[in-house]
Amino acid sequence: MREAKACGLVDAVLVDGSFVTATPEPNDIDLVLVVSSNRDFSAEFQPVDYNVLSKRRVNRRFGFDLLVARADSEEYRRYVGYFQQVRLEPGRKKGILRITL
Repeated sequence: MREAKACGLVDAVLVDGSFVTATPEPNDIDLVLVVSSNRDFSAEFQPVDYNVLSKRRVNRRFGFDLLVARADSEEYRRYVGYFQQVRLEPGRKKGILRITL
């Protein structure tokens, strides 16, 4: 979270995973990094930014699954809808944690 805030590219982080369920031994944390709706991903990034935005680097360093979406995009809405699903309980929704940076 410190790195995400320090890089200045991330507006918020959505947190989900089995740790928010009644699973006796949760085994994953899923993150969605929410970036500004006008973020230009073709622009040059600093090497430290890749530690925050790279799915592979985040998974290797922390074991988290990572997605990145622009705020108010169709992709963002799709990720939120997916994370709100309750496994094996169609139609039921759960909350997810949103941390604004």
